[in-house]
Amino acid sequence: MVETTVRYANVTEEAIRTWLKNRLSEDRFMHSLGAQQKAIELARNFKFDQDVIEKAGMGGLLHDAAKLMTPQELLEACNTFDVPVTEDEKRSPQTLHPFVGAEMVKWEFGITEPDIINAIRYHTTGRAGMTPVEKLVFIADKIEGNTRNPLYIQKITALMNYRDSQTLDKVMLYILDSTITFLIEKRQIIHPRTIEARNDMVQSIKAHNRENLNQ
Repeated sequence: MVETTVRYANVTEEAIRTWLKNRLSEDRFMHSLGAQQKAIELARNFKFDQDVIEKAGMGGLLHDAAKLMTPQELLEACNTFDVPVTEDEKRSPQTLHPFVGAEMVKWEFGITEPDIINAIRYHTTGRAGMTPVEKLVFIADKIEGNTRNPLYIQKITALMNYRDSQTLDKVMLYILDSTITFLIEKRQIIHPRTIEARNDMVQSIKAHNRENLNQ
C-alpha cells in the first residue's frame, strides 16, 4: 500500500480510500490500490516531478470508482451529471463507468484537477492528446501487480525503457493494438476514442523518429 500525505480539496487520502473501499468489492479495491502503486512507480522511474507522481497516484486510486455500478445506474448517473451518451455507449454502458466515476469524484471530494479527472475518464478507451498522467494511469490499470495477469505484466515490463522519452507512447500503442485485436476477434464494438488514441500514438512515435533522423 502506498502511503502519502496528499490532500485534495481538504480531503485526506485515508478518507478517499475509505469511501472507495465501501463502493468496491475487495478484489476491485485491491486492484485500485495496485493501480495507484504502479502509477507512482512508473512516474518515479520515468523521473517525473512530484506533482505528476501525486496526480498519477490519485488517478490510479480513483480510476474505477464507478466500476461496480449496474448499466442502469450508469445511464441514470449520466443523466444526473449531464454526461453525453452515444448510441454505441447505450449498447455498451460499461464504457460509461470512467465518465461517471470522474463526475462522482468531483462531486464527492471537490477534485477538479484536470489531469486526475481525465486520467479517470480515459483509463478505459484512451484518447488522442493524452497527458503523461493519463498515460501513466492507463498503463498502471493494465499491469498493476495485485490482480493482473503476471505474464501480461511481464510482456509490458519488457517494453519499458526508462531512458527512452517515447516509451510511454510505445507501451500505450502496444496495449491499444492488443485491445483492438481482442475486440475484433470477439466481434465487439471498438470505441472511436480507442482508434483515435491508437492513431495519435502512431503519429507521435513517427514524428519523434523523424526528428531524430534530422538531427
